[in-house]
Amino acid sequence: MRKTLFMLAAVALAVVGGGAARAQTDTISDQDKTFLKGQQETNIAEVALGKVAVERATTETVRELAKKLLADHQQVMELNRALSTKLGLPVPEQPSAEQQATGEKVKAQTGAAFDAAYVAAQVEGHTKSISKAQQEISSGSHPEVKAFATDYAPKAQMHLQHAQAAQAELASETARDASPDLARTGTASGPLIFFGLGLVSIGLVARRWGRWQQP
Repeated sequence: MRKTLFMLAAVALAVVGGGAARAQTDTISDQDKTFLKGQQETNIAEVALGKVAVERATTETVRELAKKLLADHQQVMELNRALSTKLGLPVPEQPSAEQQATGEKVKAQTGAAFDAAYVAAQVEGHTKSISKAQQEISSGSHPEVKAFATDYAPKAQMHLQHAQAAQAELASETARDASPDLARTGTASGPLIFFGLGLVSIGLVARRWGRWQQP
């Protein structure tokens, strides 16, 4: 009888202990909450600005970048929403104030300036996203939130690489477009120089001729 009671007590302690351990592991920390909130704000900002870029981009490179980011962040947005709802956390419905300000600055540009501003915003934004995801991975508490960050980090890294490649291509195109102008300036200045030298030569000859004609 005593042996049976001892075994039952041991089982009860194991169950209680296991439950306490799970409760401690599954605790949603402020870090977890901050990450999910900020990441969802990023998704909302990327989707909104991506739709604008798809319509207004002047180069195919930027348009394709916008399409890729738009599709990926729409997918991540739904995953974030599902996880936040499961954990009983509020889901943001708009970007942060900083992200809204950045979006307005980009949308205020036109033509090539819009392309450059959009790509620059992607480089800056995804650099921050990677840093925040890495912070959650190293400092977060809830296993599902950390797993979400672990899955998201490579996507953010890939987006950053695409944005950096687009930025480099835009810079190369700008330099290439400026080269013909410099070449044309140099070509045009050549005849002017020779013409000026010709006038100077004629002037010198005329002066000497005048001196020879003096009595």
